[in-house]
Amino acid sequence: MSAATVAAIGAVIDAHRELTPILDEHLVDNDGEVLPHLVMADIVRWLVDNRRSRPEVCRSVLDWLEREFIRGPDDVRGLITVSGVEMIPDPGQPGAELRELLGPELRRVDPWLA
Repeated sequence: MSAATVAAIGAVIDAHRELTPILDEHLVDNDGEVLPHLVMADIVRWLVDNRRSRPEVCRSVLDWLEREFIRGPDDVRGLITVSGVEMIPDPGQPGAELRELLGPELRRVDPWLA
């Protein structure tokens, strides 16, 4: 965990208030501590669960992750890769279609698309 990864989690939640309950539950479960990789994985699970009911939010979150990946430091890029892109379900599984929404930089780090 680094200050940059914690800040990235705060920023994605701030930009997408629909994700606030994810962080709230995480803080309760982890005694108020932000563990960025766990939160990012929870965000991806939310995207999978809401891909049909909230497609505009899902696209917006993935677009935000693309922009942050491009400009972010290595630790934030690692967070987005390992606990974000790599947590998208495997091809053939429900939610795998989220890969279609990945921008070009995130497509390059997706093990199924690279």
